[in-house]
Amino acid sequence: MKHMFIRRLAVLVTLGTGLVSSAFAQADNFPTKPIRLIVPYAAGGGTDLVMRAIAPGMSEALGQPIVVENRPGAGTITATEAAVRADPDGHLLLAVGAPIYLNTALGIKTPYDPLRDLAPVSLLVNNPGLLLVGNSVNAKNVKELIALSKSQKGGLSYASAGTGSIAHLAGELLKARIGIDMLHIPYKGSAPALADLMGGQLPVAIDAMIPSAAQVRAGKVRALAILASERSPLLPDVPTIAEAGFPGLEASATFGLMLPAKTPPAVIAKVHAAMRRAISQPATRKQLDEMGYQVVANTPEQFATFLREQITTWTKIVKDNNIKAE
Repeated sequence: MKHMFIRRLAVLVTLGTGLVSSAFAQADNFPTKPIRLIVPYAAGGGTDLVMRAIAPGMSEALGQPIVVENRPGAGTITATEAAVRADPDGHLLLAVGAPIYLNTALGIKTPYDPLRDLAPVSLLVNNPGLLLVGNSVNAKNVKELIALSKSQKGGLSYASAGTGSIAHLAGELLKARIGIDMLHIPYKGSAPALADLMGGQLPVAIDAMIPSAAQVRAGKVRALAILASERSPLLPDVPTIAEAGFPGLEASATFGLMLPAKTPPAVIAKVHAAMRRAISQPATRKQLDEMGYQVVANTPEQFATFLREQITTWTKIVKDNNIKAE
């Protein structure tokens, strides 16, 4: 009996050693063919531009072409499902935006669990939110805006790019945490929301740095705060929400990279190293800075923590305000 146990243990050890050796061999050989980078948005959008900015540097680091494949539609679900079902060998990357956690927070049913079925690589960049007011609004900072909202019957109206958007949820977060009295007015995209803000049809809007920074710099609207942990070189005079007196209220459109779950850790590490090398190149960094993105390029572990925190934060905001996805 004892000898049988020893033989079985030896077989298990041999099998385990073989699996570990196979995983390391797979990482050593990776990549063996061109890599597909699925972007769940149309060409020319923010996520697409960020991915195309870093793809050449990653390709150079990995020694294989990286082919960007745009697959828009279905709120990013179709493209994400394709990545989830792909072979976990590192040859298919998925670009992810805020919907990777907002879909879950909004209770949208998806054929995958983003935390279980995908492996984080990195949060690449943030597109920070801005708290905007029209030029006729009599508030020079966030505290004055709060006071103004409470002085008016029914509060102030604020625009966002649509129900369930990160801007909408950020507005509800501000209402919950700092007591600003605002009524949400959803628009079909940033452009019409900004147009009405500039035209004086409503006093407040929350929108991402890209595209709204251009209107701020042109003097057509005013930014009272950036919903990020640091100021932007595009709008260096705009304080962070923490500097305005309200820490812990960051809200950004985010762009990251993920892989199918069960991708070997060594392959993830290799992809991550290539990403860090690409995004650190001076020309790439300059390109992203000039577009208005805040470079993060964190670790897989940090990105995983970020995703969990975002799901927790926005799920509570959605439930507390009975928000339904459109």
